[in-house]
Amino acid sequence: MTDPLAVANLAITLLGKTTEALNALRERAQRSKDMDIKDQINTLYDNVLSLKEVIGRLLDENKELRRQLEEQRHPPEEPKIRQVGETNYYFKGDEGPFCQPCYDDKRKPVALSPQQKRQGGTVFRTCRVCNNIFYEQVKDEPPQRLTPIVRRYT
Repeated sequence: MTDPLAVANLAITLLGKTTEALNALRERAQRSKDMDIKDQINTLYDNVLSLKEVIGRLLDENKELRRQLEEQRHPPEEPKIRQVGETNYYFKGDEGPFCQPCYDDKRKPVALSPQQKRQGGTVFRTCRVCNNIFYEQVKDEPPQRLTPIVRRYT
């Protein structure tokens, strides 16, 4: 099977040589007074430029098809769900954690905020897209003791 890229490169090389020959013919035709020859050369120029454009489009399409084929052969790694503390997150290898509801809904990994800690020891993260809060470690915070404020006036 012939490599399409090699064929495209050959077509570009031939197109370059055709353009050079056409330029030389055009210079010779400028000295001629025959209008039919000049019209034919202009038509030939238009056809060569159209061919050049078609080859460019084919090269772009070929590049895109190769990218799609490579993606099918080696699909991107799907995130795996992993439990951290009391919460499940998605991870791509060492990357993550990603918001589980956002990924399940839109299939897009959304990075969560860094771990935050509350005064009582509760550890959590938040999603900046869906605004969910994910608790990794929940600790019962001791009830705050209210101490009366005593003011003395002198």
